[in-house]
Amino acid sequence: MHASDDLPKLRDAAVLDDLPEFELRYLFDDGSDPSSVTVYDPETLETTWITVDADAAVSLDDLQ
Repeated sequence: MHASDDLPKLRDAAVLDDLPEFELRYLFDDGSDPSSVTVYDPETLETTWITVDADAAVSLDDLQ
């Protein structure tokens, strides 16, 4: 089996228009010398967040 055998099917534009929208915020563990950054949705902070090492974090602008 190849990875390409199990590709997700493309969705039509109408389905994509129904996807949720949300704002993300971030916090550093130490403002003067951060070693990790946590990205979270302020409305669901208790259940939706991710923390990564600061050296591994990249700007979303760089992901285009």
